[in-house]
Amino acid sequence: MYIKNAFLFIVAILFISLSLRGQEVTISPDISIRNNVAYDIIGKIDDRILFYKEKGTERQVLLYDENLVFQSERQINLDEKRCYLYEVVNLDTAFAVIYGYRSEGRDITKLDIFNNEAIRVDSVTITNNEKDWNGLNLEAVLSEDESKIALYKILDDDELRLVTVDIGKKKFINDAKFRFQGLNLYNEILDFGMSDAGSFYMFAEQNNSKGKKANHVAHIYEFPYGSDRVQDVLIPLEDIVCQDLLFSINNQNNSIGVAGLYDEKRSDESTGYFWLSGDSESFDQQRFDFIPFDEELYFEVYGERNKGRMENFQVAEVIWKADGTPIIAFEVAYDVSRRGGGVGGYGQTSSSNFGTGAWSDHYRDDLILVSINKANKEEWHQVFYKKQFSQNDDAAFSSFYPFITPSRLRLIYNDEITNNSTVSEYILDGTGNYKRTSVLSTEYQNLRLRFGDAYQISSTELLVPSQKSYVVNIVKIDFAQ
Repeated sequence: MYIKNAFLFIVAILFISLSLRGQEVTISPDISIRNNVAYDIIGKIDDRILFYKEKGTERQVLLYDENLVFQSERQINLDEKRCYLYEVVNLDTAFAVIYGYRSEGRDITKLDIFNNEAIRVDSVTITNNEKDWNGLNLEAVLSEDESKIALYKILDDDELRLVTVDIGKKKFINDAKFRFQGLNLYNEILDFGMSDAGSFYMFAEQNNSKGKKANHVAHIYEFPYGSDRVQDVLIPLEDIVCQDLLFSINNQNNSIGVAGLYDEKRSDESTGYFWLSGDSESFDQQRFDFIPFDEELYFEVYGERNKGRMENFQVAEVIWKADGTPIIAFEVAYDVSRRGGGVGGYGQTSSSNFGTGAWSDHYRDDLILVSINKANKEEWHQVFYKKQFSQNDDAAFSSFYPFITPSRLRLIYNDEITNNSTVSEYILDGTGNYKRTSVLSTEYQNLRLRFGDAYQISSTELLVPSQKSYVVNIVKIDFAQ
């Protein structure tokens, strides 16, 4: 499996040529997903590309060759048809299905292994507990290399059920309940994560408002591999209000990081950003600076130097470099709900839906990329312009995909969210030099690519689902051509 985070920019090189050849695009035959409740690209297993889809209790895997020529369709038979399917995981030479079900008053979690012909070759029981264990309908988070998985469930405001599994070794790592005094799991948890080494992370924030900012803190809770203890890493953020925070795991350097956008008073606009990183043992001892946006950056984004604040930006991505420092991507991202008529009139906005007759507008616009060095100082920044607007699609076709290679970073995105959209990319080297180019020309305008669900299968190849109504196509883009 190609590991997305293996970003091997060599910063000492002053310039890497951005001259490019074309790319080859291959498209699968139409796949009907009418009445399906889920689908996913499993990825490349040996010499085949696999696609999973689910309708009721029927689970199927479609098999294609490397050129996306359809070969066959297989029914996936699990031990119980009526089960909770948590994850389908690519293991390079096979794939795993992790699922749970109830049988004779017991909650059972299983891990089944299938070969590249979608034939089951192994089955392992991970847990087998009494019904009151609350072990069904869990949430799942995978490690980056997909070798570990955490299954978790919030049982109460302050209680968490956690099962962690080593997929490669086909065994569970941990199985326990945890209580957290003074933490509201429903309202204060921002994210969950799983490292390649098997540690589970929970990221939380408290008192993020103007009236409470004197006590503003973030927490990183680490559950180490095979241990029943929890380490609470406290991050003091007093005197600021965060517009957004993002937690990230660096598996190559065994470290973790937090990126944030902040203001002194407001939670909807930002005047700067910060970055904090290290290992969990020393993280709360690290020093970090709040870095204000400068006049030149305001000018690049808005065309004026005295703008004062960035509007509607979020931390979209942290891309780790080989030396353990980050490139942080900030993106304009916001959603507006409105109703087309009735009481109050047309065009009123709100952060919540209005029921029938409501419309959701999704905006995903300009990007700012910032490269940070080991002294937590900005090496370079670049602004990349795009405008993406869509309605009632949960922004599934918006934003961008960071395609990472040993020498370049490609930011791939749909130019417009329409039925006749084209696809473009910004291509960067390790020093921030870039060029903009077209990925898919008008020849492929009938595609609607979901880059949020893309799957990088090598340093040159990307699989992306294209969805129109009840039809999906697998699209393979090969940048080596």
